[in-house]
Amino acid sequence: MKVPICIILAILTNAKSDIASNEVIKYKLYKVLDFIEERYEEFHFDGLFGVTFAHAFLLKSLKLRTESTEKLDITDLMTKCSAIENRIYPLLPDHPKYMISFRNNLLDVQKWNEILPDDFAFGQIKYLGYYKNWTADTIIQYKRATYKGVKSDVCLREILEQSEPNRRCYVSSICEEMMWDTRRVDTGYLLTHRLLYMQIIRLHDCIPPKKYGDMSEFSRIYCSYIYKEAKTSERLNFPHYDIFLEQVVLCGMEGYAEFLNHKWLKRIIEWQNPHGCYESVKQSVTRRTSFQVDYGCSDHTTGLGAAALALYLRYEYFLKSVSLYELFV
Repeated sequence: MKVPICIILAILTNAKSDIASNEVIKYKLYKVLDFIEERYEEFHFDGLFGVTFAHAFLLKSLKLRTESTEKLDITDLMTKCSAIENRIYPLLPDHPKYMISFRNNLLDVQKWNEILPDDFAFGQIKYLGYYKNWTADTIIQYKRATYKGVKSDVCLREILEQSEPNRRCYVSSICEEMMWDTRRVDTGYLLTHRLLYMQIIRLHDCIPPKKYGDMSEFSRIYCSYIYKEAKTSERLNFPHYDIFLEQVVLCGMEGYAEFLNHKWLKRIIEWQNPHGCYESVKQSVTRRTSFQVDYGCSDHTTGLGAAALALYLRYEYFLKSVSLYELFV
């Protein structure tokens, strides 16, 4: 593994270092990126999507008041992300056809960087407790990403393929019902994909229906429900790593600091396989994943692991640059 010696020495010489230290996060991020780069032929769109997010989070970090050595570390990590992107991107298939629109629109690091909020804050989402009657099996059972038999990807494709920038977003009746109805409480990937749908609208820069008002309200509503589910997962000792990591990444990138607490960071660091990758579920849970890579890991979960670590690193730099007062207003 090609982790810079300065980061290894920083960990070894700082015995009092907390698990959330920047050095530890950077070390783990280098490790997962090394794993992906060395096995790039095993990774597909899902894994690369996570690297794209990681790259965008690192790029956003450069705008913070960081020290020169920290900027060098960020730049080095971005270089690794670019190397991975340059290797995997040419290998992505053209079929099914919607993969072309996903590839051309969702892997643009600069565009993701531009729609990321500059700040993080507490208290912007509602605390709804947790699901008291859920079990680990419930989380697995409710993880689906379909509504009335229609996959959520259909609505993501609809925005990318049938809407144009600076023009009204095309929204079919089924996607309006699936994505925009805030009275319905969803769970699992359908809920996180509803948030991703709103993020893709911002990314694609089409004009959402006026009747729905402020788009940021959808982010707050969805992340309030997602936080409830994440807290339930924590209570059940995190049976499904992949869903939880997706929740942290998508709501954390919206600026909701509740998703970036150090307890969760510690668990994310612990879940990293000794080789640097991430499995999709606990070993005691039946594994269901689209694409597996070496050591029983998942390309999707490993990409999310990279994105989560990069997001936490950006958050740590942000905390160094603001006052406690600014974090709560």
